Amino acid sequence: MALADPSHRRKEIEAMDSIVPIINIAPFLSGAEGSDEVVAEIGRACEEIGFFVVVGHGITKDVIDAVWSKTLDFFDLPLEAKEAMITDNEATYPYGYSPLGGETLSRGKQVDLAAKKADTVQASAGDLKEMFSIGPSNPAAGMPARRWPQHPPGFDSAWEAYYENANGLAQNLLRAFASALGLEASWFEGKSARHISALRANNYPDQKDLVIQEGSIRCSAHTDYGTLTILKSGGPGLQVSKDRENPVWHDVPFVEDGFVINLGDLMRRWTNDRWSSTLHRVVNPPPNEAWGRRMALAFFHNLDKDAIVETLPSCLSEARPALYDPIVAGDFLMLKHLASIGKAEEDAHLRRRVTDQVATSTVPVAVNAQ
Repeated sequence: MALADPSHRRKEIEAMDSIVPIINIAPFLSGAEGSDEVVAEIGRACEEIGFFVVVGHGITKDVIDAVWSKTLDFFDLPLEAKEAMITDNEATYPYGYSPLGGETLSRGKQVDLAAKKADTVQASAGDLKEMFSIGPSNPAAGMPARRWPQHPPGFDSAWEAYYENANGLAQNLLRAFASALGLEASWFEGKSARHISALRANNYPDQKDLVIQEGSIRCSAHTDYGTLTILKSGGPGLQVSKDRENPVWHDVPFVEDGFVINLGDLMRRWTNDRWSSTLHRVVNPPPNEAWGRRMALAFFHNLDKDAIVETLPSCLSEARPALYDPIVAGDFLMLKHLASIGKAEEDAHLRRRVTDQVATSTVPVAVNAQ
């Protein structure tokens, strides 16, 4: 297809140069020739960087367009209407609306606390985004019933359809993950029949009329919580770093019809650190470029709350014994959440075995938060 817009050509070049690969998963989804090669590509990406972009994913344009349109309409509502969706108790309903600057993800990351002064300022400044999120609809998941805004009409049905499609893609990716790890393709299926996955929309407003606090960026550096994240992005700005100390940042290619996939800390722990949960952030537009508004939809796949996570058998050997004790998935997510708000030690959720001479955490945890 001819690309008349020079900016599209620039993005194409950036994609070719990126350390984040673009993978067509259609052969794997259909079982066609080339399926094994797709699994091998995914395995390499998970081991080397923990990020990849998928195309040929099977989610139809009408499902994406519907949720995208309704979500833009929601964020365009008056602030008062959106604030009606702020949870009255995050412990009992960890979803809903969060206003601009209401979250700083880097608060729970050691890299920001130990980094240079600019990053220290960044960690104290609220992220330049507003958000809306929901949890699962299945009562057996043990999470509260979804709460929907009254406007715009059709918002709930568009989100429900997208949530189910994203979960279907997550299940297919987990089949590929299992195969890449030398397990039966169905290995992960019994762990997420009552999953507590969440869908979140992030709206990053145009910055031309914003007063930007020193060090504040669109989304501060962090890693994700669970097994994997499926991100639909509306523009550039996402960056990754393989290094947690003195990070070197690389742009993630923006592919209009693709989804960005990244691993969460739970998958890193599950694979005994064989696979990576990679630090990432969303930066502000460069001074000489007008990116305008950016929106993104993130589906965070999580397991059943009571699923036991212990090192996968294919990730164990005499030379590589288990680095982590078994943990309940819900407890793991709560530890990550507590660390993100400064109520648990940094990386408490990745505390290694006592045999590594690391003290165990004494923080009490619950299992009903994402």
